[in-house]
Amino acid sequence: MSVPADYILGESTHEQDRLILQARILRPFTEKYFRSAGMTQAMRVLDIGSGMGDVAMLAGDLVGPGGYVLGLDRDGASVKRARQRTVEACSPWVSFIETTIDDFSTAEQWDAIVGRYVLLFQPDAPASLRKMIRFLKPGGIVVFHEHDMAGMQASFPPCALWDEVRKLVPEVHRRAGLPPGFGPRLGRTYLDAGLPFPTITADVVVGGGPGSFLYSWLASTIISLAPRLPSLGLSLPPGVTADETLAGKLEEAVVAQGCQLVGATQFGAWARKPLC
Repeated sequence: MSVPADYILGESTHEQDRLILQARILRPFTEKYFRSAGMTQAMRVLDIGSGMGDVAMLAGDLVGPGGYVLGLDRDGASVKRARQRTVEACSPWVSFIETTIDDFSTAEQWDAIVGRYVLLFQPDAPASLRKMIRFLKPGGIVVFHEHDMAGMQASFPPCALWDEVRKLVPEVHRRAGLPPGFGPRLGRTYLDAGLPFPTITADVVVGGGPGSFLYSWLASTIISLAPRLPSLGLSLPPGVTADETLAGKLEEAVVAQGCQLVGATQFGAWARKPLC
């Protein structure tokens, strides 16, 4: 089975639900980066790789009904669901279109270009970013939220089950030819796209104990990745299955040993397009 290099997690209904779960976890970080970058009321925003629409709807909350957000995604099923969720959220100033970065074009000039967990899936991230900033007003903001899985620490005290399962996520990305962490590449990417070196900040996700969101986040990610494991020469630990029981097994093992968990580091980077 060939592994798609652009979105290794697939486009299943489960993956759509996983993205919504992930968005709830990541929203505080993304919102902080957007506000720090200068996103305000009445702005017009392009969201790249919208998925289920959560980043676009977050931007919509910040720009308000006086602004406008257009989300772009290549997957028609995701666009359909994002549109439905926007209707349910009563946010008519947020809309979505099905398109790729290469195919997208507009005569409009935008105040901001944003994205979350999207640059790492681009074959040439600086080229993709360079194309998109053509649609940005001089002085407009470019803000992206990416992560780094490569530097994730092991649990402490060590929990073998957690550590073995967790290591699969960055390893799948490596073997599929994707960077396991794009956060450390953001500065160079902005420069290569013709932007100033961005302001960059980082936050570390920490969890553990009963009810931590990290169990369901990791388990749902593994379920999405599971169909790719055999073709990449990878497998789950013996006795572990990629199903609805996985989160509970992870929680039971971690809580029994009183472990502290450290998730992927979240990076936010923002810069303004030069005025000339």
